[in-house]
Amino acid sequence: MARASNSGILSVAKAAAALRLDRRQAALKLAGFVRRGWLVRARRGLYLLLPLEAEPGNPSVAEDPWILAREAFAPCYIGGWSAAEHWGLTEQLFRSTLVVTGASVRAKTAQLLGHEFRLFRVPRSRIDGAVLVWRGSERVAVSDRERTIVDGLRQPALCGGLRHVAQMMSAYGEAKERDFDKLIATAKKHGSGAAWKRLGYLAEVLWPDETRLAEAARRRMTKGNARLDPAIKRPGRLLRRWGILVNVTVSGDEPKARA
Repeated sequence: MARASNSGILSVAKAAAALRLDRRQAALKLAGFVRRGWLVRARRGLYLLLPLEAEPGNPSVAEDPWILAREAFAPCYIGGWSAAEHWGLTEQLFRSTLVVTGASVRAKTAQLLGHEFRLFRVPRSRIDGAVLVWRGSERVAVSDRERTIVDGLRQPALCGGLRHVAQMMSAYGEAKERDFDKLIATAKKHGSGAAWKRLGYLAEVLWPDETRLAEAARRRMTKGNARLDPAIKRPGRLLRRWGILVNVTVSGDEPKARA
């Protein structure tokens, strides 16, 4: 079973294959191992193998929450503030791991094996496009820099709010890995009307000399108005050229173009 597991995380299906049992028999076998203190149940159908030196009764923590998330919430990728931390787009530390998942999850948060997860459910069609990164001997899907920013522009709550998205974009603009053409291409594939409006506005604020982003956003504007930060209920000031209700301040500098 240890060989069949991923960094100690074992599903009923993998246990069944390793033990050459059907799923029901494997589930009963795993339940017995839990009673003996050899496994810890993470959630339905998912277990953590304990090391032989583990003391019975002590709380057990999975070593890597990213691998645990991959096994528990598939199909999924690590995104939002967790991806921003990974790529160096933020210095802010978040207690929970953010998971974008296409699984049928009902709760927005989950506690598994000593780790806290923040879950954002999306259609399975929106799970594609993540990159694989090594976590020890395992590979886990994570949104790249551009996808992380576009996801944040589409749903600012993924990154802890619009102000934090703006900070991430500022860090991205200063990074040697920045690629504005790739950012535009990613927005074309994974963005939304509101995301383009926020991108155009923030590009004017953060990168007034970089006109490609604002021009691309202007060509893809949709009708209607969108709040700069949808989590902030106050309507804010309407900036008509972007169809944006500016309800949060993201910089001391306002765009130079007229409203």
